[in-house]
Amino acid sequence: MPAPFAAGRDAALDALLAAWPRPGPAPPVLVVAIDRESLATLGPWPWPRDRIAALLDRLHGAAAIATDILFEGPDRAAPATLALRLAESLPPPEADALRRRAATLPDHDATLATALAAAPVAIGFLLAPEATPPPAAPGGFALLGSPAGLAPLAAPGAATAWPALVAAAPGHGAASLEGGTVRSVPLVVRVGEEWRPGLVLEALRLALGGSTPLLAEGPELRLRGVVLPLDPGLSIRLHPGPALPSVSAAALLEGRIPAGAIHGHVVLLGGTAPELGALRDSGFAPLVPGIRLQAEALAQAMTLWLPRRPAWLPGAEIAAAAALGLLGAAAGAALPPLALAGFALAALFAVPIGVLALLSGTMLLADPLLPLAALLAPAAAAALAAFIATRASRARLVARFAQSLPPALVTRIAREPGLVRIGGEARRISFVFTDIAGFTGLVERSGPAALIALLDAYIAGAAEIIARHGGTLDKVVGDALHVMFGAPLDQPGHERAAVACGMELAAWGQDFARRHAEAGFGITRVGIATGIAIVGDVGGGRVLDYTAHGDAVNLAARLEQANKIFGTTVLLDGETAAAQSGDGFRCLGRLAARGRAAAVDVYAPWPPGIEVPAEARAAWDAGLAALLAEDADAARAAFSLVAGTLPEDAPTLFQLDRLNRGFSSISVDQRGG
Repeated sequence: MPAPFAAGRDAALDALLAAWPRPGPAPPVLVVAIDRESLATLGPWPWPRDRIAALLDRLHGAAAIATDILFEGPDRAAPATLALRLAESLPPPEADALRRRAATLPDHDATLATALAAAPVAIGFLLAPEATPPPAAPGGFALLGSPAGLAPLAAPGAATAWPALVAAAPGHGAASLEGGTVRSVPLVVRVGEEWRPGLVLEALRLALGGSTPLLAEGPELRLRGVVLPLDPGLSIRLHPGPALPSVSAAALLEGRIPAGAIHGHVVLLGGTAPELGALRDSGFAPLVPGIRLQAEALAQAMTLWLPRRPAWLPGAEIAAAAALGLLGAAAGAALPPLALAGFALAALFAVPIGVLALLSGTMLLADPLLPLAALLAPAAAAALAAFIATRASRARLVARFAQSLPPALVTRIAREPGLVRIGGEARRISFVFTDIAGFTGLVERSGPAALIALLDAYIAGAAEIIARHGGTLDKVVGDALHVMFGAPLDQPGHERAAVACGMELAAWGQDFARRHAEAGFGITRVGIATGIAIVGDVGGGRVLDYTAHGDAVNLAARLEQANKIFGTTVLLDGETAAAQSGDGFRCLGRLAARGRAAAVDVYAPWPPGIEVPAEARAAWDAGLAALLAEDADAARAAFSLVAGTLPEDAPTLFQLDRLNRGFSSISVDQRGG
């Protein structure tokens, strides 16, 4: 596994194991600490070796003793050693005398050797870069099968204790720990081509009676009645549990530790004071004394709590991750955002719980990051893809309506795109159709540049009016504008908004025509209708066009054209007129429009800016009633009365002209009657 991934996995396992301490009671493991109290009471390090011997004598009754102190070279604090060193600076006669005297002084190394031989003690050696042989293994070490695939902590050579001490000690174990952050303690090391036990394994061997360790395939270590299954690193992955007891070396020497605290325990003797420089960063705590790390590993070995990662486990993790990746991708594609967040939260809890359950049941230490990544990365990718698609869809939706809706509505659509159902829906909406009178002739008379500039100015002004009234500019077809009210968003009172917009468009168009009369620009005619229409995007997925289809759409177009018949600029149907307030509109009759089987009532506003007397309004209604009864004389008399008040009123003149030509019906045939 690449180093960054392995580092991430180790950090995740550190946090997981630290959060869930090793279960069970603490085994009989005791730490005798050369701590600050001991240094303050007994003097600075290194101590004379007879003091170490006294400590060992105080540990009578221990099942085994192990120390990570490296007794390299002779004891520099022994009287004989000091005398011999002094003799080197004296003249020969005095030097010879002092050397003879030194031979009679106490030999601390001999004292320590005697203490070592009298107890089940394992002393430590350290791995070294120089190719020096390791000490002999007093209990032996047997290798069953091929060591291929095993990767223990290894070095070319070893730094060992003073030969007299090596010869006396019943056990020798490697006290070296891995570099950097210590997460494992080795049970077996390799020195050159030699295989040697670690300090923990030697302590366990002595506690079990001194049987020879056997490293068998699996791999596993076999001692008397004990089998330790391991991973290829032949080490114990540290997993702290119940606190191990610890006593001060000074308290032990002063006789303040009861025998019961020692009897039957496996004792580890080593330095814990910071001054001794034996502190190491571990996976569960910073600056932990090395002897405590050895003690934790020994406790795990004694309780068979051996988290391991066999050689086959990474492959199994990859296969499981592939399956979990499919699950994560499916969840990301299928679940809505809130449910997906719940899925991710559940994974964050379920994976660590699953890893701990696997550890508790099988001692397999699975990678918690890989299944989490397998679950969450595809889910996140799918969610991101859905988010990008949603944003793109929203952007397309906004772009689709940006040119045809007021900015406030576009902002609302961007915030709540679900309000627009562009796939198609039936809506009751109002339509405004406009057209410019005489536009075909204008095209023939004008140059292209002048025509486009004129038309751009006209459409820009019309678009501002449409936006102000909340309309949707559906289409611009040459000089014609198709406007919707009530789509794509709901618009209460869209009938009144459509009429207000249509009348302002007509007035603005009339003013625009007056200002561009020299160019021959005609007035604007407007048709307005209300009804049910099907609205949505059409175009087969390639060229989408949000538009409306229905009878009311066609009727608005027919009403716009019917302005030519009535001499008006704004016409609306009866459904639209019924939604208006006040008496500003009058019925002009019934229009038999092209493409419609039944005639429709047609309405137009009374002339703007003129106070129409009540008598004229009543006369108009009387004229329509007479037409309905096909009483031509009565109709003519009524409309003549209106004409007397409104002599230039185009609808009144139209009715009188029809009556003079022999028509006496309220219906007007757009197809030529």
